[in-house]
Amino acid sequence: MTSSVSPTSSAVGLVRVGQLWQDMAPDMVDRERILRVVALTETHAECVVERDKQGTAGRKARPMALRRFATSAFKLIEDVVDDAEQALYTRFLAAMTEVQGTSPSPVEYAMAALRVHQELTAEAAQTQG
Repeated sequence: MTSSVSPTSSAVGLVRVGQLWQDMAPDMVDRERILRVVALTETHAECVVERDKQGTAGRKARPMALRRFATSAFKLIEDVVDDAEQALYTRFLAAMTEVQGTSPSPVEYAMAALRVHQELTAEAAQTQG
């Protein structure tokens, strides 16, 4: 999970960390399942569910083969904006996806966000000092 851009291109362009995709599988269209790419390998995208009528939002989806993004299996909803805010959002979102279980509590999500905030504060202090 080192690159933020996939090594292969598709009909819609490169798969990149931060993109938002709609899952167009027949069983997912009615659920309106929307996935955000949070990490990439050479062959797969790791995604988090941002929206799903069945309540799986906030959970990590199984890794998706990059080649599937070039098919009708997915539809690009939102491309990334290459700025610091998008990178921060992706970092917070990735931390929140690590909160797993059948029913994670708001406190667990808040603790994940607090941990990222503390890391960012420490990083900022190191760059200034």
